[in-house]
Amino acid sequence: MVFFRPERPGYGDDPYPELERLRAAEPVHWSANLGAWVVTGYDACEQALLDAERFGADPALEAGAAGERVAAHRRQMPFGEAPVLGHIDGAEHARLRGAVARAFGARAIAGREADIRGLIGELTGRAGPGAPFELMGGLARPLAAMTALRHFGIDPAHWEGFHGAALAVMRARVDGLGDPAAGPAAAAAGGFILEALAAAAEDGAEGTVAAELAGAIDRGEVSAAEAIMLLVHIGLAGNGPTAMALGTAAWALARHPEAMARFLDGEVTAADVLEEALRWDSPAHSVPRFAREDAELGGRRIRRGQRLLVMVAAANRDPSRFEEPDRFIPGRVGPRHLSFGVGPHYCLGAPLARAELAIALEELARRFGAFRAAEGQRGGTLQVRGFERLVIVPGSREELEG
Repeated sequence: MVFFRPERPGYGDDPYPELERLRAAEPVHWSANLGAWVVTGYDACEQALLDAERFGADPALEAGAAGERVAAHRRQMPFGEAPVLGHIDGAEHARLRGAVARAFGARAIAGREADIRGLIGELTGRAGPGAPFELMGGLARPLAAMTALRHFGIDPAHWEGFHGAALAVMRARVDGLGDPAAGPAAAAAGGFILEALAAAAEDGAEGTVAAELAGAIDRGEVSAAEAIMLLVHIGLAGNGPTAMALGTAAWALARHPEAMARFLDGEVTAADVLEEALRWDSPAHSVPRFAREDAELGGRRIRRGQRLLVMVAAANRDPSRFEEPDRFIPGRVGPRHLSFGVGPHYCLGAPLARAELAIALEELARRFGAFRAAEGQRGGTLQVRGFERLVIVPGSREELEG
């Protein structure tokens, strides 16, 4: 008998033995306690993410009370009927993604690099010389949030208000039926977001999300409600995983002296370190999908309306695809990892995340040298996992060799 118990003590610290056991026994496993199919094999995970016609992203597709609850929230909450980019498929998804895609192109991202480096210098400069530095609160989380807001084109004076407004809109959409104040708060928050968008568009910052969205609204390609939900989703969905990816990459370097030495010596690049960290310990731990129809996956029969947990972290360590998958080897050659997804829902913000994370690793090495990890506390959920707290201590090349 095979069981999957992610709630057990210790799973969050090291889920990989459990995932390896499950993948070896049943790459597509029905978990009665989770009420979902747990998909751990690379091939099956890739197929579920690629095949949006059979496996949709919308939680309202789930059979029974769970799907009905999602639909009820949408009907009754402000902007509830406006689609969330991460929950739609097909032509509607392509239309909304296309409205902001140019803001995440190579030219737009290249224009942000100096700004990102300046932000990192400002944040790391707050650490005292030779003193320990708490990476998550001191750099990773504020960097992810501020980079996103600057890329939106939002004035710094509106950052705090925008973040609070985005949370209010999403909170109403998720659990607003249990809070009478959630609906009015979301309606007011939506108005604030539109005002911030209009102000950003008036500034005329080329290549920003605000500029692209304002143009799409003027052309009638998206509605105001759709623009609000696009900004909310893009503004909230990527910040946590991006911050956690930086924490994981720093932790991996600190725990692997050989990899740290190769990085400091220029044998591998920051991009090499980042891509291997994303594969080795993905912040996107699992991705939910919902069967649109009866379907077969990995030799198992999936019924319409059933939920799937696509375990990206397990797929990224599948030994049928990755040689020595449990080893951290920056610069390895092999198949793509699935940490940014694959197919239609491939992470829209991946180019921006890759740029800011690679620059951050370069700046960490320049500022802290061969740093080591003095303290680490993991957190997160079954979907997004990483460090809540990570303290690094500056070090030297000599200490690394010793």
